[in-house]
Amino acid sequence: MGGWRLPLAAVAFGLGLLAAPRAPGPVWGWLGAGLVGSVGAVALARGPAEDRLAAAGFREAGLAGRTRAALPGRAAGRPHVPPPVVPLVLGLALLALGLGWGGLHRTRTAGALLATLAPARVEVEGELRVDPRPWTRGWSAILDARSVRAGDRAWVVRETLWVSGYGEPPSAVRGDRVRVAGALRVPDDAGFAESLLRRGIAAQLSVAELERLGPSANPVIRAAQAVRGVVGARIRALFPPREAGLLLGLALGDDSGLDEGIERDFRATGLGHLLVVSGGNVAMVLAPVLALALALRLGRWWRFALGLSTVAFFVVLTGAEPSVMRAGVMAGLALAGGLLGRPRSAGSVLAGAVLALLVLDPALVWSVGFQLSVGATASMVAMATPIAERLRFLPRPAALATGATVAAQVGVAPLLLAVFHEVPLVTVLANVLAFPAVSPALLLGLAAAGLGLVSPTLARAVALVAQLPLRYLEAVADRMSTAPVPWITSGGGAAILPVGLALVVGLALWLRSGRRLGRGWLALALALPLVVWSSALGAGPPAGLTVRFFDVGQGDAALVTSPRGATVLVDAGPDATQVATALVALGVKRVDLAVATHPHADHVAGFPDVFARLPVGLVIEPGCDEPSPAYDAFLRAVREEGLPVRHPRAGELLTVGDLRVEVLAPTACFEGTDSDPNNDSLVLRISLGEDAVLFPGDAEEPSQEAMLAAGAPIAADVLKVPHHGGATSLEAFLTGVGAEVAVVSIGQPNDYGHPVPSVLATLRHAGATVLRTDRLGDVVVSFSPEGLLVASEP
Repeated sequence: MGGWRLPLAAVAFGLGLLAAPRAPGPVWGWLGAGLVGSVGAVALARGPAEDRLAAAGFREAGLAGRTRAALPGRAAGRPHVPPPVVPLVLGLALLALGLGWGGLHRTRTAGALLATLAPARVEVEGELRVDPRPWTRGWSAILDARSVRAGDRAWVVRETLWVSGYGEPPSAVRGDRVRVAGALRVPDDAGFAESLLRRGIAAQLSVAELERLGPSANPVIRAAQAVRGVVGARIRALFPPREAGLLLGLALGDDSGLDEGIERDFRATGLGHLLVVSGGNVAMVLAPVLALALALRLGRWWRFALGLSTVAFFVVLTGAEPSVMRAGVMAGLALAGGLLGRPRSAGSVLAGAVLALLVLDPALVWSVGFQLSVGATASMVAMATPIAERLRFLPRPAALATGATVAAQVGVAPLLLAVFHEVPLVTVLANVLAFPAVSPALLLGLAAAGLGLVSPTLARAVALVAQLPLRYLEAVADRMSTAPVPWITSGGGAAILPVGLALVVGLALWLRSGRRLGRGWLALALALPLVVWSSALGAGPPAGLTVRFFDVGQGDAALVTSPRGATVLVDAGPDATQVATALVALGVKRVDLAVATHPHADHVAGFPDVFARLPVGLVIEPGCDEPSPAYDAFLRAVREEGLPVRHPRAGELLTVGDLRVEVLAPTACFEGTDSDPNNDSLVLRISLGEDAVLFPGDAEEPSQEAMLAAGAPIAADVLKVPHHGGATSLEAFLTGVGAEVAVVSIGQPNDYGHPVPSVLATLRHAGATVLRTDRLGDVVVSFSPEGLLVASEP
């Protein structure tokens, strides 16, 4: 296809796949229409016969007028085809093909044997496609099933299955052959079922038993497993744990040993793509191999075979991640073009790779990793060079690196805003600073692992050198993660992606045109940040004491701000990133006081990401012994970020700017109650002048009794209702607060029956207006001379 036809075909086919779940009519009708349209587009695209002969060099184009009537390919009355018709017909044809192909894939997946067998007790044998990973209350993995047995019947299949179990993930790794037994079913949750269906999976298996049968039966995969095991073992032996985990992710896509702090820092700076193997790694591995082939003066066919086999093995070695497959197919097409003496443009190679992969595996169109990889690569192809040419004040290598980084970030920004709702602007600088160290870290690390098989002494020396770029990358991520650079955030919505992509396409066209911005466009560009960061720009210090109760589901998180700019974060909810994202969207640049009321996950799980993104002045928490994965991660994050931490007790007073923070409980860690961690909750009364808010965490009756007996000053205008409104509070405590507004931080559905009607009735009887985050979303309470002002943000 021509220079524009292949990209158009790839885009149209991909859009068809995305629209396939909602496409009306039979899939064969769409496929038939697409095939007919494609043939028509090819026929329309063929030029007159004499023009084709001239283009091929057999005749002079100027002779066309004398011989036109004699050429059978051009009738005298044949109408001229307007230029827009061909791309329009081709685009519609490929769109129809995508609708049909996607519908066919979806129909075959939904009608898979495993789905028709469910619900049933089955035994399945197959190969793990991915490493088992921690999941809700256990672990999960994807299994390529090859046989299934239900009762006395057995089938040979080639289907994909979602498997999950309780406890720690099994020791098997991707590529291993396993036998699993358990309950087969189609997911009850419609959202989860749809997400699996888009990945080509129709059923899930709750695993009761898992047995590892051995490595892969495929000799190539088995060889890759062996190499992966040997290289991984040598890296772990040669490098300190933090650097070993980073190098394993960078080189092999193995994030099992990745340090949690490093992961948070890299993701907060937009360097997360370095933690797993990406398309760029293919180029880093292929380039020295081809250089060696040239140095050895290998022939063209030998270079092609060596390069192609290197790429194929690397794709298998790293687990065939979507971005690596995209880069691998691109490399294969480029090598084939060079071999045949018909090189193609990078845009055509990218489009060909995308089209081929989507035909082979339509489920890839739903992979966010694949979408990000294609978006970044397409943007670099279109904009990297024009951007670099505008950076003449930089040295050429720095200009090219900056151009590629800026182009990639621009290309993925719409998708990041649509899916993750945030883009860290520091990522451009972070990636430019990290760029020079990535290749040395990867190549020196792999060289050290390889040398470890023949010369341990030399391997250790190379490993010491390799630690320099690895630690440099860690330092860049650590410093940039808390840099005072704003984030672009969005609330999501259907318009974010198409509008963002339209802006990216417009920017690419302008950059490639070489034109300068007119005054109107320049003014619009200068005003754009005011629109993008409007929430942050409007989030300066409030006029009075203000509390935002975040809607975090079944958990707690609240932000207290004051007129002098003091910020206190009380708990951070159960989600790892939600509260951190909300804080940067609000324009928060620093948290003066971070309060973990007690160690339960629904209160502390979000703190590590907050610590990674924002400077924190002081952390306070009860300091009572309550080991749990979420609490352990919280404590590790505090240590890794070097944050000061205190364990205050009842009667202590903290001053945070113009805020007064009184600690009302606990006096000591509880023992022997129904829930010691809940009763150990820090109970804080935060006030500004006469205005006060009471945060009792999840304190239950024993803690409340102690406060009432001690005459603690629990009176407040606003109450965060204890323990999500559960039946664990004293009526005397709730009425003693005398709150005008009571906020219940709650998620629905929950397994605890929160909030209970009796607690809500008690609060209302005491004169409080009860507000619930599950119904209102974020609840914002502001103190003003006219009284309390309440707003909600769903």
